[in-house]
This record gives sequence, structure tokens and C-alpha cells, in this order.
Amino acid sequence: MNSPNTPNQIINNQFALKKKLLAGSYGIVFEAEDLFKKQMVAVKIEKKEKNTTLDREIHILTRLQGTQGVPKLIWSGINNNSTNVLVQQLLTKDIGVYLQEYRKFSLKTVLIITDYLLQVIRRIHNKSVVHRDLKPENIMYHQKQIYIVDFGISKLYRDNNLKHIQFKEGRSFVGTTRYASIAAHKGQELGRKDDLESLIYIDILLLKGLYQLIYLEQRTLPWQNMLGQNNKERQKQVGEKKMKMTPTEICGDLPIEFQKALDYIRSLQYQSDPDYDYLIQLFRKLAQSRKIEYDDIYDWTQQTKQTTPDNQQQEIAIKQIASLQQFERSPRTMQNKCQSLKVASTQDVFQDRKKSLQNNLQLNFQQNQLNRSIQNTYVLSQIANDYDSKQDYFSQDDVSDTLFQRYTQLKSQILQIHHLQNIENQNPNNKICAS
Repeated sequence: MNSPNTPNQIINNQFALKKKLLAGSYGIVFEAEDLFKKQMVAVKIEKKEKNTTLDREIHILTRLQGTQGVPKLIWSGINNNSTNVLVQQLLTKDIGVYLQEYRKFSLKTVLIITDYLLQVIRRIHNKSVVHRDLKPENIMYHQKQIYIVDFGISKLYRDNNLKHIQFKEGRSFVGTTRYASIAAHKGQELGRKDDLESLIYIDILLLKGLYQLIYLEQRTLPWQNMLGQNNKERQKQVGEKKMKMTPTEICGDLPIEFQKALDYIRSLQYQSDPDYDYLIQLFRKLAQSRKIEYDDIYDWTQQTKQTTPDNQQQEIAIKQIASLQQFERSPRTMQNKCQSLKVASTQDVFQDRKKSLQNNLQLNFQQNQLNRSIQNTYVLSQIANDYDSKQDYFSQDDVSDTLFQRYTQLKSQILQIHHLQNIENQNPNNKICAS
């Protein structure tokens, strides 16, 4: 029998695993083929020792079915080795992948993403769900639209009677350190406002980019790349930095609308109903003032990739060298005239220019080396963030959620029935007789 961690396995006699897409501490995601419908799907298989996260995600996705901007749940069940499996709509890429390639996004791309996200977040909240872990890796692009994925640590903030759950303190940290709200750092119960606060932090990163050096200053999230002695220490340092800085300081040289949005979100209380329309119109007016059209054309969907400054410098250098070489081939009388006037010959000029260009190339090489070093620092920081995000997902109060508790009890009963069926299938000659 094939291991669940390798392709070529067939789940539920319907979904053939093709290739591994990603793996985390809670499970593995595969690209698979639906043998019945002849379409590609995403299959998430939970690690056996982590048997609550995927249960929770299935519970939340079932509730959110039919919500635009949330992937379609196709099937869920238990695998042969008694692990949870979730099959859902296969989406294209998360925007974190595009960010790695483009380093930062244009204002237009960020505004289109933000407009989609505000509407999706509102729909999710209307279904009594808070996501609690928004980050670029959980925001997917697919067929010109934006989706939110990974509801493994999401939670219901209202009961069946639409009554808001009570505010609590002393909770464990939930989310990803870089994008987590101040309330998450304070150990408070997270609500709708906290998803919106995380969205603004994501916007800032998308606009300012990944460790771009401008006059030797980093232009990114102010708390990015802070390294504590351990995860708890780092969470504490980042949280203190967020609490200390005002929205004006955090948003820096970005359009003032981002500062206004963060100001408004931070003014909300735990049970406040966010004014999503205010935020949507705030950014739409910004787009209108900059003559930006919401046409679903993103930086990565442009027909031609914009020329980078480095490429422009190289093109200029090539043209300058070609111009000097053409001049060097000019009539000898021109060179003699230059010599008679005691002007440096074109050969000398060419050699000096060549040395200058070589020095520039050397500087560019050093800059590229520095950029690689910065990129490596980012990767290490991202690994640390990913590790942080897997720590203390749930506090004990999460487990006592009445609706989720009933759901897990039912799943436990199904698991026991499935186990008995496996025993019976393995021993067809033995029948369980009623006493």
C-alpha cells in the first residue's frame, strides 16, 4: 500500500494523487485528479497526530459553502489509515508566490486585491466566521478573482441564535506574528476587526515590498525581520512594536487612505459591527483619484513585464559602448585633429569609459549579492514566521466551543464505525454476532 505522503494513491476510489503541492506541520496538500469528473482538485491530508485542525476546517468550509471567494468543498472523509482528508477546488497560486517574483505590487494591484478581500471577508463574517490567520499565503488568485483559504484555525464568533460570544482575555496567541492584530498579541479573543487589521498589514507589505533598500533604509513592515531569542520573545517584541507605533508611522509614505483605514479599524471594539462599505469606498475613491480602473488586470497578468531599473542601466551601458565604438571607427583625420588640440583620443576615452563601466558592473554585482543576502534573510524570517504560526493555535476555550464540540463527537463516532468496518473487511470470515 502506498504511503499517504506519496502520489499515486487513490482517495475514496475517486481522487488520484498526482503531485505534492506543499507540506506543513499539520498535513500535506496534493494536486489530484477527480477520476469521475475528469478535473483537477486539491487534496489535503492531515497528519495522524494532528487530528483537530482539518476537522475544524471541514466544519467551517461546510458552513461557508456557496460563499463567493471561498474554495468549493468537494468531499471530506477518513482515509484508510484513519486520517482526515479534505478535497476542495484547486486554485492557481497564492499571492505570496507572486510577491516573491515581483518583490512588491503596484498600487493598482493592491487596491484590486483589497477590494476583493473586503467583500470576501464581509461574506465570511456574515456567516459568523472569523478567519484569524490572514496572510499572503492564505490569499489565492484564480481566474482573475481573489480567494481566501485555510480555515484550520478559524472560529465562529456567534452562536446559532446569532448572539456574539463574550470577550475573553488570557488566550493563547493565534495567527502569524507578522500580520497578527494587536489583540492577538495581548491574548484577547479575536473578532471581525482583527481580520481587517491583518488585511491592512498585508496591504502595507504588498506595497512596500520585501526588503528593498532605498538609501540604505528598509521599506517594509516596521517589525519585519525582528529576531527574538525564541518564538514567544519574538511575538512579544513584534506586539510591543505594533502597540507603540501610530497608524501614521506604520503606513509611512503610503496614500493617506491606508492610515485612515487602520485608524478606523483600531477604533473598533471587540463586538463592533465593522463598516465594510466605508473601507470599500475609501479605497475606491483613492483608485478614482489615481485614475485606476478595477479591471482585474494584476501585475502578473500584464502582457509584458515592466523593465526593471537594472535592465535599463544595462541597456544604457550597451548603447554608450556602441556609440564609442562607432566613433572609434571614424576617419583618422578626426582623431589627428583631436590630438593636435591636445584632446584625449577616443581610444583613451573608450578605455576610461570601459573602466568606469566595469566599476559599475562590479557595484551592480555587489548590489546583487547584497540583494541575495537580503532575500536569504527574508526566507529565514518567513520560515520563522511559518513556525510561529503553527504555535498555540488553540486555547482551551476554543475546544469548549459547543458547536464544534458536538461536531467532533460525531466525527469520533464515524471514526469508530470506520475502524470496525476495516476490521471486518480485513477478516471476512469472522462475523460479529449479536449476543
